[in-house]
Amino acid sequence: MATKKTFLINDIFWMTLALFACLGGLKLGFGTFHQPQAGFMPFLAGLLLGLLALVDLISGLLTQWKREKGDKEIWSEIGWGKITITLAVLFIYTALFSPLGFIIGTILLLLFLFRLMEPRRWWIVLIASLVTTGLFYIGFKIGLDSQLPRGLLGF
Repeated sequence: MATKKTFLINDIFWMTLALFACLGGLKLGFGTFHQPQAGFMPFLAGLLLGLLALVDLISGLLTQWKREKGDKEIWSEIGWGKITITLAVLFIYTALFSPLGFIIGTILLLLFLFRLMEPRRWWIVLIASLVTTGLFYIGFKIGLDSQLPRGLLGF
């Protein structure tokens, strides 16, 4: 029963936090999708958080939280080596983001992460890295007209 109560309290906490984020976003001003104001992203983030917490709550209520693992089970399965290496690589990516540029830096980051997390054949990792970087480039540079660092190759 204690586990069920813990999950219930967690979901209610996240839904409450989401409500405050949405209210704060509305207070700042939502704007429109074409001309967002300062509250646009906090509102959408709060809405997403609230929906995810609600889905988790409903799922837990329907299953009575029978499939949930205890804390000891969860923590014993964590690969601390991979987490440490990933954090180090993200710090390196951040430091080299401007000198290398978005495209080269992101391709190298994704090559490493895709290969580290779930080792696959190199050609699959390469294609996934190139496609993912290309989609993010299109989304940020072309879609949102963001300024991304050009880096070594100048694009």
